Amino acid sequence: MDPGAVRNFKDFLQLYNEMTEMCFQRCVVNIHVRKLDAEETTCVDGCVQKFITYNNKLMQNFVRAQSVLLNKRIAEAEQQQISTELQSKELDTL
Repeated sequence: MDPGAVRNFKDFLQLYNEMTEMCFQRCVVNIHVRKLDAEETTCVDGCVQKFITYNNKLMQNFVRAQSVLLNKRIAEAEQQQISTELQSKELDTL
């Protein structure tokens, strides 16, 4: 199996487990009954939806920030290359 796919799956499972634990703690009041009551079900649905929405926004911001950082690094590398070329030309003229 692809190591990247394994890591993605582990990340997914970790996120799923965090969401499950958080929503369970917030919403489940009575653990002595097998099924969730209507209020607990509504709470869990809202909690999961909020968690997924939050995670999607977080990932969008992360991707956006990574893009900005990558562009900055590319510009710095290009500037460094130009500087190195200028220094090399100056040494050649001496």
